[in-house]
Amino acid sequence: MDVRNWFLAVGMLAVMAVGESAAQEAAEAPVGGAQVQEYRLNPGDGIVVQVFEEPDLDAKVRLSENGRATLPLIGEISLNGMGVKAAAGVIEAAYRKGYLVKPAVTVTVTEKKRERFNLIGQVAKPNAYYFPESGTLTLLDAIGLAGGFTRMANQKVEVTRASGSKVKIDASNRTEALKFRLLPGDTVDCRERGF
Repeated sequence: MDVRNWFLAVGMLAVMAVGESAAQEAAEAPVGGAQVQEYRLNPGDGIVVQVFEEPDLDAKVRLSENGRATLPLIGEISLNGMGVKAAAGVIEAAYRKGYLVKPAVTVTVTEKKRERFNLIGQVAKPNAYYFPESGTLTLLDAIGLAGGFTRMANQKVEVTRASGSKVKIDASNRTEALKFRLLPGDTVDCRERGF
């Protein structure tokens, strides 16, 4: 093989390697530049906690009603609302306080508690619905899950929180409906238009 062909072959291999790397990065990137939100731990979630090279400290637990986990040596620790990386950091810090020098902890969610919300009134399919795996849902998405409004619907809806507080939202205002996030236990009441 002459020198020219050798350089040509090496150059083609380099281009192929760079192209494959770029394709892999593009495949791993979120669609449309959207940020993928990390799942937040909730009461009732099942998790596995593993401590590197300390198998006696590994634990499979379910978070209590107040989002706490009971772990070997450190006892009860609050993980409610944390992402898995933050939870691992909190557990590592607890083990560093008098138990381990450099703990390396991983937290894996094995079971997500499925939270519900209700859609009642003038939607195509009034019912109780589960939140998606991401745990977040906008008012507009929720109405879409129920098949949209009926022809009789007043698009000014009332959301009753689990706490009993009420919020009125104009769902015909797309920006407002996309910003408003539902919470577990919410009831969305889509009332009939007045004549």
